[in-house]
Amino acid sequence: MKYAFPEQVKTDRLLLRKPRLEDAEDVFAIESDPETNRYRPAGPMKSKKEAIKMIEEWRGNWLEDGYGYWIVVLPDEKEVIGIAGVRRISWRGEDVINLYYRFSPKAWGKGYASETAACAVDMARTKLSDIPVLARIRPINTASQKVAERSGLMRRPDLDTADHRVFALGWGV
Repeated sequence: MKYAFPEQVKTDRLLLRKPRLEDAEDVFAIESDPETNRYRPAGPMKSKKEAIKMIEEWRGNWLEDGYGYWIVVLPDEKEVIGIAGVRRISWRGEDVINLYYRFSPKAWGKGYASETAACAVDMARTKLSDIPVLARIRPINTASQKVAERSGLMRRPDLDTADHRVFALGWGV
């Protein structure tokens, strides 16, 4: 079933918008940075071609489901500082809404990830209340775990895997 999230949302300090192919350079800069990918199993992105493929996949999520990841922009400077939002994935044989946030190191420590994640979770709970929302986070990534909790997700040790701590809403409740 297709749901309609706004393709552009303003939070208190940020502009969240649907990805465009023109974002490939910014997406590559964020996704190829070793520091932003310290906890990502696949490691940093290797080429701009990979960024284009990723953006095409994200745009496909928007087309198919009516929602997906946003590009996060500082509105006054028009600077892309991150990628965040929710998209449908299959996990443990179930359709779930995956919460994702990755920001440029220069944007860290300012609460942007928490602001964006809270917005995404709120929309997911409002428009997709029948689908669980979750974030799977490496145990060592305590900053990301705090963002998940601030967004309203609850720690669910019963859903943990060998590689991830899981935070969720709507799973098995």
